[in-house]
Amino acid sequence: MLMLRYDYTQIMFMFFVFCNYGWVQESIIESIYHRRPINRGFLKGPYIPIYGIGGMTMLIVCLPFRENGLAVYFVGLAACTTIEYVTGWLMESMFHKQFWDYSMLRFTYKNRISLLSSLFWGLLSLFMVYILYGIMDTLVTVLDAKFILAYDLAMMIAMSVDTVISISGQISFREKLRKLPVEKARQLMTEKFIQLGGAVAKRRERFNIMLSKMKMNVDSTDEDEDFDENYGKANNEEDRSDA
Repeated sequence: MLMLRYDYTQIMFMFFVFCNYGWVQESIIESIYHRRPINRGFLKGPYIPIYGIGGMTMLIVCLPFRENGLAVYFVGLAACTTIEYVTGWLMESMFHKQFWDYSMLRFTYKNRISLLSSLFWGLLSLFMVYILYGIMDTLVTVLDAKFILAYDLAMMIAMSVDTVISISGQISFREKLRKLPVEKARQLMTEKFIQLGGAVAKRRERFNIMLSKMKMNVDSTDEDEDFDENYGKANNEEDRSDA
């Protein structure tokens, strides 16, 4: 197995670089989509751990098939789609909040995975195996071992602290929602969810479900009319993109 040729510091280095790469990719795509700067991810810093997990998984499961591009594509597609779904389910179960949303796309399952994103994971697997892996192999070979170790330590500390702060922030946010009137809570949730893409109007039902889980009584008649009037303008671009 090719990955056995690396020591643990080199493997961690690859993991963290993939986390950084995922953040750059996601932030650029979302910023272009919304026409404003978007900092993607659950954490505040420039890293998205699921990309580190996905990147390493791609290499581990796909490299044995590198002589067959078609196999690399479908193995990577299946592995990353599974990781995406399980991670999405875990995050929603823990925080009662979606951290990505495919409601603007067709052929989705519970808005956690979609056909388009899965096809993209297959393409990314090809990119990882035939291009990025070669670059990463060169980097961990050329870079000084002390630099790699220092980078690993810095990223571990930064992501650990960031995780504690972000989880505390999510808990505080939920407690804040519990104390607010329904409309104020819905407005805050709208602001939090708008960066995920898609039309907020299509998420009204999920908002109501999430608010109900927080023991809030939601009136779906007058409040929906107020919601459309107050927040519909902010989402015209998303609604037009779905038309």
